[in-house]
This record gives sequence, structure tokens and C-alpha cells, in this order.
Amino acid sequence: MKQYKVIHPHQSNYPDPIVLAKGDIVHYGEKDTEFPNWIFCESIASKKRGWVPKQILSTPNEEQQAEVQEDYSALELNVTPGTLVQKERELNEWSFVHTTEGDKGWVPNKVITPVEQ
Repeated sequence: MKQYKVIHPHQSNYPDPIVLAKGDIVHYGEKDTEFPNWIFCESIASKKRGWVPKQILSTPNEEQQAEVQEDYSALELNVTPGTLVQKERELNEWSFVHTTEGDKGWVPNKVITPVEQ
């Protein structure tokens, strides 16, 4: 995995993130205006709300409900400049990363830069 360095701080606005399992049903809400393809959803089972990538949701039905296509956690990672992270996945201008200490979560791409090897 490629290593990245945090160049801007990021603090999560959602300390209690939505966590979904494949097959869960969510209420398909509004689209994010800053980051395209993120949908604000509410879990039918847990009532937790949060941003979910459109790519892992089925097309919403007439009741605006969609099925989750894979396990997902909206956990954002709090990071400070200088922290080194490795990218596991990238979706819609965000990356799911982990630190050398084992912390994992999403950060916006604009706060990280590749480390030259």
C-alpha cells in the first residue's frame, strides 16, 4: 500500500458514525453538495444517520429505501499534519486510511499527499 502524509488537520464532525452491514436497509436521503456521490442515510434498524457512498447502495425504491451492498462504517479519522497513513480505499474524494498505530477511518483526500519513495 502506498504511504501518505497528512498535510492539513481533520477533525470528525460525526463522533458516533453510522455502521452498516451488507443487506441493511437505509432511508436514502439528501445528496452531499460538497462531495458528489455521498448520500445522507438513516439506518432503518439502528436509526443512526450519516454519509454513505452511493456506490454501495442499491437504487432507492418508491419509499426512498435502499439496500446496503457491502459492510460499511462512516468512521472518520482525526488526524494532524505530519501523521503517516496508508490508503486502503478511495471513494468520492475521500480515502479510508490506517495509521501505523492501527487507527482506521475516512479522511478527505485534500488533507493527505503521497510520500515520495
